[in-house]
Amino acid sequence: MTPRNTRETLDSLRVTLQKLEQTADSVSNGQDVAELKQILLNRIAELETLNALQLAESEPVPAPSDLPHLAAVTEENSVQEQETGQTPSLEKLD
Repeated sequence: MTPRNTRETLDSLRVTLQKLEQTADSVSNGQDVAELKQILLNRIAELETLNALQLAESEPVPAPSDLPHLAAVTEENSVQEQETGQTPSLEKLD
């Protein structure tokens, strides 16, 4: 038997929770139904978190050479900005 993927499990849990909310008699077994709903909601949250982490891990990490160049502000430029109130032009570092 092959395990179901996360998406199928999430869908099943949501359908189960929806049916439980529609058919549950609020007078009888109120505490049991509330506990079951909480278990279903917790499992849905766990699976969604796991799914989000897996998606984040599968995204490629850019190489440092692919990142945009950083601009540098020197101490000299900082003093000039304080004195004149103008932002000095940024220098491109290579």
